[in-house]
Amino acid sequence: MSFAGAQSTRVFSRESVDQFVLHRKLLILVSQAALLVFSYYCAFLLRFDFTLDGSVRSFFWKTLGVVLILKLVFFSVFGLLRGWWQYVGMSDLLDISKASIASSAILIAIVQLGTWPSGYPRSVLLLDLALTILFTGGARCAVRAYTDSVQHYAAQKNTLIVGAGAAGSVIVRELQRNPRLDYKPVVFLDDNRAKKGLKIHGVKVLGTTDSLSTMIERHSVACVIIAIPSATGEQIQRIVGKCRECKVDFKILPTLSDRLDRPSLIHQLRSVRVEDLLGRKPVHLDVEAIKEKLHGNVVLVTGAAGSIGSELVRQLAQFAPREVILYDRCENDLFKLGMELAARMPELNFVPVVGDILDVGLLREVFSLHRPHFVFHAAAYKHVPMMERNCFQAISNNVFGTYNVALVSRQYGVEQFVLISSDKAVNPTNIMGTTKRVAELIILGLQKAHTRFCAVRFGNVLGSNGSVLPIFEQQIAKGGPITVTHPDARRFFMTIPEASQLVLQASAMGRGGEIFVLDMGEPMKITDLATNLIRLSGLEPGREIEIAFTGLRPGEKLFEELSFEQEGIKPTAHDKIRVFDGGEVRFDQVQSWLNALSAAVDAKNVHQLIQTLQTMVPEYTPSEEIRALCQVDRHDVCLVYRQQRFDLSVTTDTAREEAA
Repeated sequence: MSFAGAQSTRVFSRESVDQFVLHRKLLILVSQAALLVFSYYCAFLLRFDFTLDGSVRSFFWKTLGVVLILKLVFFSVFGLLRGWWQYVGMSDLLDISKASIASSAILIAIVQLGTWPSGYPRSVLLLDLALTILFTGGARCAVRAYTDSVQHYAAQKNTLIVGAGAAGSVIVRELQRNPRLDYKPVVFLDDNRAKKGLKIHGVKVLGTTDSLSTMIERHSVACVIIAIPSATGEQIQRIVGKCRECKVDFKILPTLSDRLDRPSLIHQLRSVRVEDLLGRKPVHLDVEAIKEKLHGNVVLVTGAAGSIGSELVRQLAQFAPREVILYDRCENDLFKLGMELAARMPELNFVPVVGDILDVGLLREVFSLHRPHFVFHAAAYKHVPMMERNCFQAISNNVFGTYNVALVSRQYGVEQFVLISSDKAVNPTNIMGTTKRVAELIILGLQKAHTRFCAVRFGNVLGSNGSVLPIFEQQIAKGGPITVTHPDARRFFMTIPEASQLVLQASAMGRGGEIFVLDMGEPMKITDLATNLIRLSGLEPGREIEIAFTGLRPGEKLFEELSFEQEGIKPTAHDKIRVFDGGEVRFDQVQSWLNALSAAVDAKNVHQLIQTLQTMVPEYTPSEEIRALCQVDRHDVCLVYRQQRFDLSVTTDTAREEAA
C-alpha cells in the first residue's frame, strides 16, 4: 500500500469513528427526549384516569416544549446525555434523581408565579417527577441487565466465590462486566449463615464452606475464588484442601495491604501461596506518627539491596522522605533496586552508594555529605551454618560493621538509629545469633547521646534471600527431594512486607534504649511448610516429591525464642509489637569488649574469640563445630575481611570534634 493510500485509510477510519460518536450522541438525545415526553404524557393519563379531553390535551401540548427543554438542559448538566448505559450504576440513578428534582422544582416555581396556563393541574408535575425517574432510570437498568445476561453466559468456567462480602461482590461485578476473563460466577458460599439465600448481583449464597465439595459437584465448578482477605491460614488451608480433593483450580484475593494502589481486584487474583497459609492478619500502621518522623527528612538504609532493606525502602517511599540513601556493597542488586525505584516510584529521591559498612572513611564521607536524620541498619551476614565456618568474617561484619555505622551516626547527629536484629540473638547457639546480641549491646552502650538507638527483633522472613522458601521451590522444580533438617524443627515466620512495616512502626515508637520484639504468631514446623508448598504446587508429598531429613546444621536449634525470660517484655500501643528496656550498658565496657574481640580476630584465635563472646553474652552456648575449631590452627584456614575500622580508644567527643 502506498503512503497516500495508508494516509487516506487512516483519515477514513478517523472520520468513521467521529461519525459513529456523533450518531451515538444523537441516538441518546432522541431516546432520552422520547422517554421524557412519554413520562410527561403518562403523568397526565394517571392524573385524569386515562381520559384526556380537549382542554387537558391543550395543557399537555402548550407546556410540553418548556418541560422537555428544561429537563434536557438539566440532564445535560448532570452528564446524562452521554456515557454507556450498560455500565449504569447507583451514581447514575442518583444523577437522574437530582436532574429530575431540579427541573421539577423550577416548573413548580413557574406555576406558582402564575406564568403557566390558567387551571393547569399541579399534581401532574409531581407524577411526572416520579415517572421521569422510573422511566429514564429503568431504561438504563434494562440495557445493563440485558448486557449482563449476554456477557454472563459468554463465559465458560463455572466459578464459585468463597466470601459473600464486599470483596466477593466486587469480584462478581468485575467478572460479569469482563466476559473475556472466562469466569462465570454461579454460586456464593459464606460461613455467615445469615447470608444464606441472599442474592448478590444475581448470584445466590447457597451455604457455608462446609458444603464446598457438594457445590463444586452440583454446579460443575471449574474454579474457586477465595475472596476473604481476612481469612486465617487454617481457613485457607481447609478450602484449598477441598479444592484439591475435587481437582478444581483455585485463586485467592490478597490482603488489603497487598492491594493498595491497585484498583482492579480481578487482576490481583493469584494462586494461593504458602504465606497465605500463615494466616497473618493485615498490619495496621499509625501512618501519621510514621509520617511525622520521616516526611521531608533524609533516611539512610544499610543493606538496602537485601530482602529486608529493599522492602524497607519501598515502604519508606510512601512517607515522602526528602532523600533516601541506599548503602550496599552488592553492586548488581543495588543497580536492580535503583531501576525498580526509578520505574515504580519516580517521585522518590534516592542515592545509591556502593560501599561496605567496614569502610569507615566512606561512611564518614556519606554522612557528612547527606546528613541523614534516620538510619535503618539492615546490613548483616545471616546464614547460620556458613557463619559457623566463617566466624571471623561474621564478627568483622556484624559486630564491627554495626559499631562503625552506629558510632558515625552518633558523631553526625543522626536523630534515630534502628538496628534490625534477630530472634537468634536470644540464648544463641551460633555465631550469627551471638553477633546480633553483641550488636544490641553496642547500641545500648552508645545510648546516652543525642541519637536515639533502638533494635527490632524478629524471626524468619518468608521469601528473603537464602530463606527456606525459595530453596524449597527450587528443589520442587527439580523434582525433589525437599531437604528438611529435622522433623520437629520449628521456626517463627512472617512476610517481608509485614516485617518492614512493623520495623517502621516500632521506629516511630522508639524513645531510645528499647528492644522491640515483633509478634511472630505461633512457630511453624518446617516439615508442615514443605508439605504445604508441595501441595500448592499441585503435587503429592511423599509420593511425587519426597521430604528428606538431613539433620540439624552447625549452630542450629530445634526451636527459636524471641526474648529472654528475665527481660520483662511489655505490650505497646500496637498489638503486634512488644518492647523491653535493653538495660544499662556502659560505653567503656563496650570498648573493652570490642578491643578484646579485635585482638582475637587479628590473631585468628578461635578459642580467644569464643571466650570473649561468652564474656559479653553469658547465655551463648558454642556449637560442637566451633568447639572443634578451637582445637586447630585457623591461621591458614580463615581469611579475615580486613578493612579500616575505628580506633576503639578514640572517644566519641574527640571523634565529634574531628567530624566538625
